[in-house]
Parts: sequence; C-alpha cells; structure tokens
Amino acid sequence: MRTRTLLRVLRAAETPRVTQMKLARQAGIGSFRYWQIENGMGAAPTEVERQAIARVLGVNVGAIAWPTQEEVVHG
Repeated sequence: MRTRTLLRVLRAAETPRVTQMKLARQAGIGSFRYWQIENGMGAAPTEVERQAIARVLGVNVGAIAWPTQEEVVHG
C-alpha cells in the first residue's frame, strides 16, 4: 500500500525551494487559496485544484493526503 503524504511535506520534498506562492501561481490557484488547502482551512480542495497541484508537484493526485471537508477548519 502506498503512503499518502501531506501536501506541505510533499512540496518541500519534491520541489525544493518552491514557495507556496510560486506553486499556487504555477497551478493557477490564488496564493491565499493554496495556503488554505495546504493548511486545512476553508473548503476542501476541488478536484480541479487537486489535479493542478499534483501536476505542478509531478505526482499522482492519490499520492497526496488531501484534507477532507470534515477535516478542514472553518472560520
């Protein structure tokens, strides 16, 4: 069974020196929205957001431990 990696850890490991802002820009996602996704805030990421982030990181969408709607913090 493959291990799913937290987005923050994966970003650091797969793309050293890529900031949240740079990754967001490359994925076509606003920097604040990307911050929300990486930190489990706001709404759970959409399928389009997941695919865009995974593409920039060069990994399969299933390799990332995405926060679910139940896990995200609202407020």
